[in-house]
Parts: sequence; structure tokens; C-alpha cells
Amino acid sequence: MVMMLAAALPLASAFAPSAGLHMVKLGSPRGLSSRRHARLTELKASFTGLADTKNYPLAPTVTTGPKSESEFTVPEWRKKVDLKAWGAEIRALEKRYRNGQGEEDVKHLNKMLNWTYILYAIGLATAGFSVAAMPFGVNPISAFCLSTAICMRWTMIGHHVCHGGYNAQVGIGHRFHRSTFARGPVARFMDWCDWMLPEAWDVEHNALHHYELGEGSDPDLLERNAHNVRIANRPKFMKYMEMFTLAVMWKWFYYAPNTLKEMYDRQIKLAAKKGDTSIKQPFEMPKAPGDFGDVTKAATIKHAISEMFKLNFRPASALFSCLAPYFTAHFIITPLIFYVLFGHTVAMAALVNLAAAEILTNVHSFLIVVPNHAGEDVYRFKTPVKVKTDDFYLRAVIGSANFRTGGNVNDFMHGWLNYQIEHHMFADMSMLSYQRMAPEVKAICEKHGVPYVQENVFERLRKTLQIGVGSRDMLVYEYGDAKPWMNELKPASA
Repeated sequence: MVMMLAAALPLASAFAPSAGLHMVKLGSPRGLSSRRHARLTELKASFTGLADTKNYPLAPTVTTGPKSESEFTVPEWRKKVDLKAWGAEIRALEKRYRNGQGEEDVKHLNKMLNWTYILYAIGLATAGFSVAAMPFGVNPISAFCLSTAICMRWTMIGHHVCHGGYNAQVGIGHRFHRSTFARGPVARFMDWCDWMLPEAWDVEHNALHHYELGEGSDPDLLERNAHNVRIANRPKFMKYMEMFTLAVMWKWFYYAPNTLKEMYDRQIKLAAKKGDTSIKQPFEMPKAPGDFGDVTKAATIKHAISEMFKLNFRPASALFSCLAPYFTAHFIITPLIFYVLFGHTVAMAALVNLAAAEILTNVHSFLIVVPNHAGEDVYRFKTPVKVKTDDFYLRAVIGSANFRTGGNVNDFMHGWLNYQIEHHMFADMSMLSYQRMAPEVKAICEKHGVPYVQENVFERLRKTLQIGVGSRDMLVYEYGDAKPWMNELKPASA
């Protein structure tokens, strides 16, 4: 893991340049009074005229872009779509499936959870065996089963339960209610033992990403996070290697610290409203480069390490409390059990397989998570939008991409993230509902001419990497797409 970190330092400098010395008072993580994003009650003004090509004023922060309406290249679907009629059909569909959720959805959740238990059990049962023909004696069966189980516990179980997808079916106090799931040290270990702190994930993903999808403030916007890589004057193959290095370790290198950063930002804002200024941000990051508004760079482990050399240990302290449970459980306690039961050789084999599983689960999750909202055929947005409006539902469709869907095995291996369009439209519904409604959502979009992007996950990965290295740009809705203008800025070669 140390070697991977060292190899990623060029990439780290792009994702998180060092900030100045900031000695801050670190407030202990506080449970939010409500897991619902504050934006639901304090919405920014809605951007109107999404279907009107004459109402696209450039945002004040824009320094480049089309300068006149004649430079816009608004596609025909945007000129013709009846957004109100489309939205009415989408709402009717949502109501029907939401009212139809019940015990069957919870049984399906348990079934998928049991699949992860079986895979993890197989992975542990075979972890003590080495395969001489493989590098470092890695047992591919063990590594694959452990990796898949870990990935699915996050992307399927933790993800949908923390969104409240089963709240109405199980009730407050149940394990699968969002207010209970993975809360506290014991529940976190039993429900969702991973690198990220569930409370921090709730702010970064469930709130900011979902309600500010594709905006400059969306913490998962690839064009923003990879801006320095995109504009760097380096050979293209080196940029692709940087993206691959990130994929190998991104959960603990990027996701864990950045979710913590966003959680502290939210806690500081909520506390300030009550006159409490005791909470300080341990991850003081500089402003994000590029034209993404008043947002800061993503936090990574590189920032915590660089601050330690300045004798600022606050970021490292916050990260340690977040990363320690997963690291201890998987890389200390589990190998130690193998050592006590079977001796040194078997314990070392188990440690190697657990490390291999960690690499695989990072790559697997990167493959099915990051391409959901990136590609030259996916939109990003420069203006806010009110939640649950027709415009909000439209952005969920044109700002997302689905993979191949259908069948529990296929959907399981995609972590149920192959229904990203449906999920972003209706975040608090069950996996089974997404599986059933997807064909109807697609049919409604086709009927009204709304683009519904769906491709093989590897094709979506290719398009995502093109965005990450700067070979392609995403569509900018307020620019009227402007693809010819955007493509003039860089060569067409991938």
C-alpha cells in the first residue's frame, strides 16, 4: 500500500495541491440532527428556461465559452421536448412504483446481502491457500470473492440503505433504516465495514452529489477533480497511468478523506447557525482550479501527509479515526486469527490475498462508480436547480449513464449502479424497484426525445478516462452543448 501511495504522488499533486499551514481545532464528528440534506430546506434559486435556448446567460465566473447565441449548438431534442408532459409521466411512474414497494423489496435486499455473505465466506475459507503460479502466491478465487463481497456491501447494501430506500418498509429502529444502519462502532463493523465513515458518506454522496449533480459543487464531478491532469503538459499515456493508479487505491486515497472534508464543512455551517464556532475544518484546501465556481479542491491522503511535515497533524488525526476500523479488521485482526489457528505460513497467505482483494475491490468499484456521470455525451451544469422539479428529473437523466441492466447476477456484479438514471431520479427507492422500472423510464424518455445514455460498462469507462485525461469534454447545458466550439480547443485524438 505504501508503494502504491508513492507511485501516485504525481496524481496526488493534481488532485490535492498542498495548502498552507493551518493549525486548526478539530471538532469531533457530530451526528447530524437530520440526514436529509440541508439543501432541501435552503434551496438555491431555480434555473429556469432549461428548454428555452434564449435563456442561457453565462455564469459570472465563466471566462471562456460561447460569447453569443450564434455560437450555441442546441440539439433538436432540447428545442422540441415538452418538459412538463415528460415530467408528468415520470412522476406517475414514480408514484406507482413507490406505492408498490413492500415486503418483497426487503426480501430481495436480504437475498443480495446473503450473496455477499456467501462470497465473503468462500474468500475467507480459501484465503490461507497460495497459488504458486500466481504473483506473490495470490489465490484468485479468494481475492475475487473477497473483493466482490466488499464492493457489493458498499455499492448495493450500504448505498441504497443509507439513501433510505427501505425506510418505509422497515420502520425506525430497524437495521435497514437509514438512521440506524452502520451507526456506531459495532453497527459500522457489522453493517458496512469500509474505509469511509458512513456519516461522512451521507453528506458527500447522499446530499451534495445527488442534489447538486454535475454542478461545480458536486464533489464527484470528474472534470473538476481531474482538472490539473486534464490540462497538464504530459504525454497522454502518463495521464492514463495516473488514472489507473488512482483506480487501484481511490477508496482510501480519495473517497475517505474527501467525504470527511465535506462532512466537516456541513457541520461547521450547521453549527454556525447556532452561534457555535468550535468546529474547525481539518482539511483546509485551496480553491479548485478551473471554472467551477467557489469550491475547494478535493481532499486526499496526500494532503494529510504533506501537512504532517508542517507539524499540522489535524488532517492525519481525522483520517486515522476514519481508516483505522477497516484497516484493523482486514489487515490485522483477520490475518492474526489465521496465525493463531494455522500458523505463520497460512497467515501470510491470507494477508497476501486480503491485499490482492483490496486492490481488486478498488478497481471494481472505480469501474462501476466513476463512469456513471462522465463522458462526452453526458451533461454537467453551471446553475443550480430546485429539487423534485421537472428540471431536476431531467438533469438526473442527461447527467447520468446506465450500464447493461437486467437479471440479478448482472445487476449484482454492477453493484446495482447500472441503474444510475433511475437512482438519481428517485434516490430513496429499492434496488428491486429500479430493476423493474428501468425499461419504462427508458421508454418514456424515448417517447419524448430525452436522451437516455446506456452502454456497456467498459465503453463507459473508456469515455470516462477520455474526460479524465482531457481528450474530451463533457457537455455543458448552459452553453447549449457547444460541442463544435469545445472540440476546437483540443485535438480530436483520444
